[in-house]
Amino acid sequence: MLELKSLIWIVLMEKEFIGLLGVVVGFVLNLVYGAWGKRNQRKQEQYYLAVVVTMQLDRFFDEAVFLCGDNGTPDQEGYYISTIPYPKFELPTKDVDWRSLPQDLMRDILWLPECIRSAQELIASASEYAASPPYFEEYFETRQYEFAKLALSVNKMSMRLRKVANLPMRKISDEYYDPITGLIKIVSKVDKVRDERHLNRSILLKEKRAT
Repeated sequence: MLELKSLIWIVLMEKEFIGLLGVVVGFVLNLVYGAWGKRNQRKQEQYYLAVVVTMQLDRFFDEAVFLCGDNGTPDQEGYYISTIPYPKFELPTKDVDWRSLPQDLMRDILWLPECIRSAQELIASASEYAASPPYFEEYFETRQYEFAKLALSVNKMSMRLRKVANLPMRKISDEYYDPITGLIKIVSKVDKVRDERHLNRSILLKEKRAT
């Protein structure tokens, strides 16, 4: 009789254990499935965001490169004016989740409009306080310099975004045309000109103080 009760107790315990094990397995499977579903959704959102934003970044890059070739065109009075408008960059606001991107990349892209605004303010300042007619060299110099830097930065953002979302890389250079090298040369040239200009001003200032 005792052996029968013990056997029944063992059977009941096995059933309870199996039932508990089933609950645990089900709970773990739900967690795994939920995590996989969220990860898959995140990847889809990330891919869509990357497609939309890289188009904007690449368009901005192309327009900035075009702008950097603008040295001005003389108007009827012989004053040089810019003929190429500022590149535009519009952040998508609908149906995108910026949190699907790595934080540093998200920050750089979202901060880009502010960088563009700051560049335009520097250009406006050069136009008003530094440039002189008829060529307005300081204005065009600042314009090309600021947007060359922005174009280089934007190209890096596009490459990082493509890598994150596994998008194919964009080929922008060949044996005949290399805009990246051209942009780097613009930045380097302006840096050199400004250093020389600063040095000359320092020399003139010292000479004035000495007299």
